[in-house]
Amino acid sequence: MEDDFSLCVLDNARKAARAVSRHYDRLARKVGMTAGQFSVLVAIRQARNETTGGLADRLSMERTTLVRNIALLERKGLVTSSSSTDGRGKNYQLSDEGKKLLDEAIPLWRQAQNDVRDILGQDEFLKTINTLKKLSQL
Repeated sequence: MEDDFSLCVLDNARKAARAVSRHYDRLARKVGMTAGQFSVLVAIRQARNETTGGLADRLSMERTTLVRNIALLERKGLVTSSSSTDGRGKNYQLSDEGKKLLDEAIPLWRQAQNDVRDILGQDEFLKTINTLKKLSQL
């Protein structure tokens, strides 16, 4: 029996991830950021005194990749950092400029979400989110 590579989860997940990322990036560029930077800004806004390691875990991102992303956001004046209360890491906060930019970006994120929901339909959209959450546990 020959393998049907058109059913490869890895290949199809990567194709879908690239297409979705391109769509979100197109919208995020309207406010001068990438979709990845948007995700990091949202994670920082939602953080409750999380250190770099905690943020990296929550974003499923390599710690060094996150540090590079945050350093860029700090240089742009969107994020500030401070030593954590235990002194063994850093905590991050959005600057006023970062908060303003995120407020401008959220309607674009909503548009991207709605675009995906329109393609899939509401039921399939929710099933897809649940499936992706399950797959992220591998």
